[in-house]
Amino acid sequence: MAIPNVLLQLAKNNPMMGQIKQMMGMVKSAQNPQAMLNQLAMNNPKLKQAMDLVNQHGGDVGKALSATAQQMGIDPNEIINMLK
Repeated sequence: MAIPNVLLQLAKNNPMMGQIKQMMGMVKSAQNPQAMLNQLAMNNPKLKQAMDLVNQHGGDVGKALSATAQQMGIDPNEIINMLK
């Protein structure tokens, strides 16, 4: 099941998407991205939950995203494209 275009537009204009992109940029530029994520997760339960989900998939973010999206009936490529 594809995400309806209206939902894609809402997601693209959602301030949270901007926050996610900003966080991704910070982590990519950090000298020790894993330590930075661990520190952030200690103060953010939602981030900790996401990290736990990734760890359940062997540390592979792509696998975690695909599995979660498929459970929700969403094409993971649509989510990836929104984050670009």
